[in-house]
Amino acid sequence: MSVLPIDPILSCKDSLAFEANYFAGDIEKEWQAMNLAGEGIGDSLLRDMRELRTIPHRPRLLVLAGKGHNGGDALVAAKRFLKTIPTAKAVLWPYCSWSSVRPLCKRAYDELVEFAGKRIVEVKEVEGFADQFEIESKFLELFEKGEFAASIDGFLGMQAKLPLKSPLKNFVSVFNKSEKIGVRAAVDLPTGLTDGDVEDVIAADFTYSTGIAKTPITKEDNQKWTGRLRYLELGFFDELQNPCEEFGKTSVIRSSALKILRKLRPAISDKRSNGHLFLLAGSRHLGGAAMMAAQAALKAGVGLLTVGVPESLHASFVASRPEAMWVPLPETPDGCLALEGLGLIRKYLGKVSALAIGPGVGEDAETHSLIRETVNFWKGPAVLDADALRSEILDRVSSPERLVLTPHLGELARITNQESVFDYSIRTGSTIVLKGSHSQVISPMQCTYSFSGSSILARGGSGDLLTGIIGALLAKEQFDLFSSTLLSVLWHGRAAEVLARQHGQEAVNVTDILDYLSFAIRNDF
Repeated sequence: MSVLPIDPILSCKDSLAFEANYFAGDIEKEWQAMNLAGEGIGDSLLRDMRELRTIPHRPRLLVLAGKGHNGGDALVAAKRFLKTIPTAKAVLWPYCSWSSVRPLCKRAYDELVEFAGKRIVEVKEVEGFADQFEIESKFLELFEKGEFAASIDGFLGMQAKLPLKSPLKNFVSVFNKSEKIGVRAAVDLPTGLTDGDVEDVIAADFTYSTGIAKTPITKEDNQKWTGRLRYLELGFFDELQNPCEEFGKTSVIRSSALKILRKLRPAISDKRSNGHLFLLAGSRHLGGAAMMAAQAALKAGVGLLTVGVPESLHASFVASRPEAMWVPLPETPDGCLALEGLGLIRKYLGKVSALAIGPGVGEDAETHSLIRETVNFWKGPAVLDADALRSEILDRVSSPERLVLTPHLGELARITNQESVFDYSIRTGSTIVLKGSHSQVISPMQCTYSFSGSSILARGGSGDLLTGIIGALLAKEQFDLFSSTLLSVLWHGRAAEVLARQHGQEAVNVTDILDYLSFAIRNDF
């Protein structure tokens, strides 16, 4: 089990039951949670908006407020937004009349109006619109005064009754087609998304899961509605000793887990105290992958790094990154690593604490034999990526429970032969990083999501960086295999977030992520 702070992911039904027991009718406790959730959404939205553009001087915010707690969260978030940016203004579009909302939602509304005053414009409730044409007309009227920098969807939550009916169904259609709303945020669940079948959903760019992450947001088919996921933990599970054991194997890591990396190195330490990683990577045609993995391992703080690469790459790589110890290895005629290099590799393995293999090694069968023999000779932890992820290698590896495998969906299909990822992990004992929009770290005991990251990672090379980071943390031997892997995924994703907020998602290089690893662990955000 992981030593890191992780919380269970629950179905909507189980979430409702948990919250009923947790709050036990205590209105003030619910109000405190609403304020924590709303303020967290407001702060997170202000950060995530920067992935699109710098925040305008006078941003307009569209707030969609329902009658329940999601509506209250959205209103508190709007207050936080307006408080942070004194020049901002908001348009409130309620689902129903304010006289019909629940007490805490009304309380949030009253406090927002008292605080913001004339900076708020209110629109007639959605229930009062006759048809789609009238809704379209209202949107056009609002857009005449400018675009919205952002929106917050707090209409319906996990108790939504589906399918949606008009006029809300018409509203969803118009809203999703609009091109004059910058960044779209959803509170907890986008309106129209629950445990049941999905038809009409208000699409979001970011979904802020508050207090409890719900199962619908993790389903791959729903990600076109949820956008990027963020988990805002509210301490609901703090009083439980083993919440994930109680509620099941699927969980999410808290962003605060990165604090565990924020520590001073002991004064009495040297390079050997911080791990020694051996990286086997690269080919004549894919040398960049080896360099990126090496750079990432060094940036992640490994004390010593030895890298075995094809001899044709050696001279230039030594000049480019002299901190690493580069070992020239024999090549095949196609420029891949030759089996002949196994003896030399073995001489180095007796000195290292972890192994990383795969980035850029290519498809040569002789190289795959070299990898298989190397992994079997080495008895410690190892991370395998890219073309090292092949059944002809993995099916013949002894003690696979010491391995971390980092496939994307295509590579996963290549090694599992239609077996589910969880069944594969149980059978082999391996830890698996299933890379995707929201990566999962899977062991025989648990499946934990990391909601960190940015679409900036949808670039060649981001996986090579992750391999280097995982290798570095494994080599340091500070945590168990699963925790080291999960921390690496979280760290990699958070660095990408910071980069995207500073420079956007487009005009960057994937290796720029490395420059933000330090910021990601030195700052709370």
